[in-house]
Amino acid sequence: MKSNNLVAPLLWAVLYFVFGFVSHALNGSFVATGYIWLPAGITVSALLLTPTARWFPLLVLLFAAQILLGWLEHRELWRMALFCLDEIGVAAVAVWLVRRAPFPMEGLYFVRGLLMVGVGASVVSGLFGAAWFAMTQNTPFLPTLRVWAMSDLVGILIMTPVLASWSQFRATRSGGIARTEFLLGLAAFIAVIATGYIAFDSDLDRVIFDIDFSSTYLPLFFIALVALLWGGRGGALSVAVLSLMAFVYNSLGYGPFVELVQLNSSNALLELQVYLAVASLLSLLISALKTTREQLHEDVARWKNEVELALTVSRQLVYCINPEKKSIAWSGDAQSLLGLSPDRLATLDEVLKLVHPMDQHRLRQRWLEEHAEDGDDARADMPFRLLLAGGRVIGATDMSRSLRDPDDSLVMVVGTWHFDAADLAQGRSEK
Repeated sequence: MKSNNLVAPLLWAVLYFVFGFVSHALNGSFVATGYIWLPAGITVSALLLTPTARWFPLLVLLFAAQILLGWLEHRELWRMALFCLDEIGVAAVAVWLVRRAPFPMEGLYFVRGLLMVGVGASVVSGLFGAAWFAMTQNTPFLPTLRVWAMSDLVGILIMTPVLASWSQFRATRSGGIARTEFLLGLAAFIAVIATGYIAFDSDLDRVIFDIDFSSTYLPLFFIALVALLWGGRGGALSVAVLSLMAFVYNSLGYGPFVELVQLNSSNALLELQVYLAVASLLSLLISALKTTREQLHEDVARWKNEVELALTVSRQLVYCINPEKKSIAWSGDAQSLLGLSPDRLATLDEVLKLVHPMDQHRLRQRWLEEHAEDGDDARADMPFRLLLAGGRVIGATDMSRSLRDPDDSLVMVVGTWHFDAADLAQGRSEK
């Protein structure tokens, strides 16, 4: 049992080591702090997805992974230990504080929680790191802080959505996205790769459109499409792919951000970070809004089914009359209770045709002409009869209220039909 509890922390430590090695390789020479630090996202993902009671082995193994990474790169281990306490320790405190908040980590709440963790951990960690380098290596404090904080924040925004969404993936036998949405999403995902190539490693934009830096906005459009069509997992994956392309091309000296470095821009190292941060936030917000909307639709559908079932069990139909259009909207299972399809109950005239001839005028007058006495909304229930197919007569009770404008014009009539259990049972037996 104990060995099983160490499997997940060990996997997180391996991911931390691998992405740390990749980050250092893409950064090139290590000066103060690299501007690509993907392990920050690994740390936050691991802490978010691991119960707090199991954090100790996770933190120890992440600490060991960073020490091993520093040892392989021939760095002073005591400096790496301080780096671990800064990076991993601050992230752990930030995640612990956010997890204590009284809101669920899903939808827009997940985006808010991730930003709170990302901004808080990156700024605090950057303050300690920049202060340390300023004291020990005389590096400028503010430039180091900006690069350090942005490298952590971008690593969190890129890696955490991917790991958080795909770690909770469950294959299903049915359902999921429709075939058309999948194919359109696949086309948009391919377009992310194609436009990423155009933006970072091609002269097509310059030759055909005579534009340079503006071509980097094209992948953002297709990332938005992927997030809309494939949801959070697809959007996070497309951001990760674009980030990998941008990092690789940038490290090889290609792309508009490298040209900014050659132009001696003071914020050149931050340009790529801001660009990828915007791409990640765009995908996160779109997928969160899409998830929230889908969840709302699911809740409404579930609520509607529960209401329909409750109305059927209690032998009731609920209606809402639009006097102007002479239309009626129903809730409840008319097919089960009366053997009538909803199409036969869509208009006022169609419904009144089903009412016994001796009760039609009274019911019409009750709905369209009758006023509540003395302005009171109270109205006595009205027994009436329905004349159905085969001459079958069913007794029912109408309980309704009307809504009127200040000028006394009728706006809406709402009510309930309650059926007698004996009549319904007799009607079914006669069938």
